This record gives sequence, C-alpha cells and structure tokens, in this order.
Amino acid sequence: MNVNKKVLSSLLIATMAFSTGFLFQKTTPTQAKTSIKVIWRHKTKQTSYKIDKSKAKKAYAYSAKLGSKKFKLAAYANKTFKVSYQQKIRINGKYRLYYYAKNSSNKKIAGWIWRGYLSKVQKTASSSSNQSNSSATNNNESNNNSNSGVMDNSIALSAPDLNDLITASPDLDPNSKLLTLSAATYAKYPSTFNTQFNLSQFADSGVFVNHQATIYVADSQLVNYVDTAINNWNNALGRQVFVLGTQANHTLTVKFGDGSAQGWDGLFSGNTVEVDTNNFNDPTYGRSGISLSPQLAAKLSSISNQSAQLTADTNAQIKKNRTNYENQYAALQQKLASATTSAAKAAVQRQLAVLKSTYEQTDQSLRDSYNDQIEQLRQAVQYAYQDAATSAGNQQITNYWATVIMHELGHALGLYHTPYQNDVMYAPVSDEPDATPSPVKYSWTSPVDPNDPKAYQTGQLSSRDVDRAKLTGALGYW
Repeated sequence: MNVNKKVLSSLLIATMAFSTGFLFQKTTPTQAKTSIKVIWRHKTKQTSYKIDKSKAKKAYAYSAKLGSKKFKLAAYANKTFKVSYQQKIRINGKYRLYYYAKNSSNKKIAGWIWRGYLSKVQKTASSSSNQSNSSATNNNESNNNSNSGVMDNSIALSAPDLNDLITASPDLDPNSKLLTLSAATYAKYPSTFNTQFNLSQFADSGVFVNHQATIYVADSQLVNYVDTAINNWNNALGRQVFVLGTQANHTLTVKFGDGSAQGWDGLFSGNTVEVDTNNFNDPTYGRSGISLSPQLAAKLSSISNQSAQLTADTNAQIKKNRTNYENQYAALQQKLASATTSAAKAAVQRQLAVLKSTYEQTDQSLRDSYNDQIEQLRQAVQYAYQDAATSAGNQQITNYWATVIMHELGHALGLYHTPYQNDVMYAPVSDEPDATPSPVKYSWTSPVDPNDPKAYQTGQLSSRDVDRAKLTGALGYW
C-alpha cells in the first residue's frame, strides 16, 4: 500500500511549505548540482585499448564516481591501457558507459574513461588467422564427435540442438536438460547462455575458491541479514556456496556504504557487497507492504494535521513580527529625518539598532521553535511505524534487507537482472542493449508478472533464480 508514503509526503510537504512559504524569507540562489548515479559496475574480460587522441584532446580520466580528475588523456595518447572493469553511469538523466583503464607499463596511471575516448587495439592478422584455424579445428572435432554417436563430458552439443533446448525451456529459466549438459557444451557456448539467460561473470578472480565464497561481515548490524541470505542460497543450491569468514580470512566483504547520491540500496563491485546505511537505518524504509491499520492511519493523519497547523501558525507569527518591525522601522525613519540635533539623531539610530536586534532574535526564535517541533513530529511518525512493525512483527523488514543482500550475492554468482518481480534478481527496467556489457535476452520497462508477489515481500528465491545460479555454476562463474 502507498498510504504510508502519502502521509509521510504530507508531513514533508508541510515542512517545505514552511521553508519556502515565508513572504519575507531571503534565499540565496545556488547552482544546480550535477546528478550522477552508478547504475551498475562489474568485471569484464580484459581487453587492450588506446586513447583516441582526436576525440579526447581536452578530456580526462576520473575517479569512480567522476568526483575528481586523475590524468589528462591526451598526455597518454600513444600508450596501451588494459580494461577489466566497466560501469554504467547516469549523468543528469543521460547514460554513459565508463571503462576502468590501467596503463600497461605504469599501473599508477589509471582511472575511469568514457568509452567514446577509447579505441580497441586490433589483433594482428596472424593472430586472427590462428584463431580462425583453431575455431575451424574445434568445429571439425565437434562434428566428428557428433558423428561418432558417443556422448561424454568432452563432447559439445551442436548449436542447433542447443538452441532447440533453449527454445523448449521457460523464459530465462534453464530447465533440467540445460543444467545437465556436457562440460564441453558449457565451455563452447558461454555467450549463448549469457545472452539467453542474462548471465555474466561479475565476481573477481579469487572470490570463489573451490566453488565457495567466504564472507566477512564488516558491520555487525548486517550479520543476521547476511546469515539469512547465505542460508537461502545454500539451501536452494544444495551446497555451501557461501560461508561466513573473518576479517583475516575472507574472499568477499559485506559492509555499509552510502548509496544516497547514486540511489542504490545494495551494490556489488567485484569482491564487495555494500548496503546503503541511510535507508537501512530509516525505520520507515522498505515497509510499503505493511497493512495500514485504522489505528496507525489515524495516528499518522493526526501527526500530519499537527504539522500543517504548526506551519500555518508559525508563518502567521513570523509575518506579524515582520509587519511590526516594518511599521516601527518606518516610524523611526520619519523621526530620524525630523531630528534637528546630532544627539537626537544618535538616539533614534540606537532605537533602530535595538529594533533590528529584537526583530532578528524573535524571528530566529520562531524558526528554531518550529524546527524543534517539526523534528518531534518526524520522530512521532517513525515511532508510529516502529510500534506498528512491532505489533505486526519485523518479518517484512528482515525480508527486504535479506533480499537486497541475496540480490547482490546473485550478482556474485553471475546473475544479471530479470523482468520477473517474484525473482530476487528482478529490476524494474533493463539496461539499454548498446550499453550493456552483460547481454540480455530482451529489454523491458515493466514487470512480466505484475500480479505476482514481489521477492522482497516473500524473502524467497524463485525457481528461476536457483536454476540460473546452477547454470552459472556449470559455466564456471563460481
């Protein structure tokens, strides 16, 4: 339900009315901030690039969130850079893909570069020829094996046969036949599986050792949620894929981070899962599914009314104070103009100074009092939800943050997003195909299953989540 959001919004709107509705409040124009949001960031196959000097004459490499310049690109136009990470960024509503590039000879020369400034280093003709010959040899071997009629783990399925199996399988959900193919088939067609089931290898090398990741939870508040997420994945996959470790012994870290600027609740970046600390510590966040009881609705409505009344009363008091000040100020100005001696003028000027000081103190006192009272009302909203959550149980909030962590661990397993909202790996929209290094089967802007429960409400992995994770295991991504 959205009632709680509406009530909260009314409280915030009342606050905004106070802060922007004063007739006599002075405001200072400020420059609009650039909005930068990291949509995703993950590892990719290492590739060599050179800087395109013709396009990057005045361009720079930047820090991860474009916060600072690292080096001028034109200074390294003839140098080779290795790219092994990519991130998609939304800048003021527009999307761009950045590559993390390291200079091949000096690793300290590194930074995030817009892909339009880079050109891929072309392989030599001899190398391409050798690869073609190798590919032809592999195809011949595959054909010979297919003709032999003997199927073993070293024999790859033919492309048409694999496509038939994929077509017969549910959308983005590999069936049992696709999960029991030969090792050679998985090795030969990784790009096909990636595209058809929205997969890619996102985890850094060394995160999974013998098909297991050891997790260090850096913040104690997250331990229970991580434990729930680990148990859900392990039980679903039938093996200990994730285990808890220590600060001295781990391959993957889960910790708090600040996602407020980029708008994420959880973020996976190769060997780290971050959970937004601001939303995590907001007791009203992630509770949109809580049923709004008549008692809670009445309490929130009362708080909202108090906020609106407080705003109206304070504005009236400030206006009255300002009007009194202006009337007295005008009278004293007339008195000053009619004064005939320096002593009389000095006396009026002292009165003006006292008047101004008294006005400013009263004005500030009214504002301070309002801020104190509105903060109490904000806390009252939080307490109302806390009481409601206590009476109804805290299962939903546990489900929400456990699901956030399950989602990020899903990325570690090699799972990209799906349009099914009952999947833990659900995302409201797909990324643009031309800017998505992780192939997607198709794009979407709304859920395929709008009437099904959301994964964070149930706190459960779907069969699609589990089957895709089993497939990435077969592909060697974990």
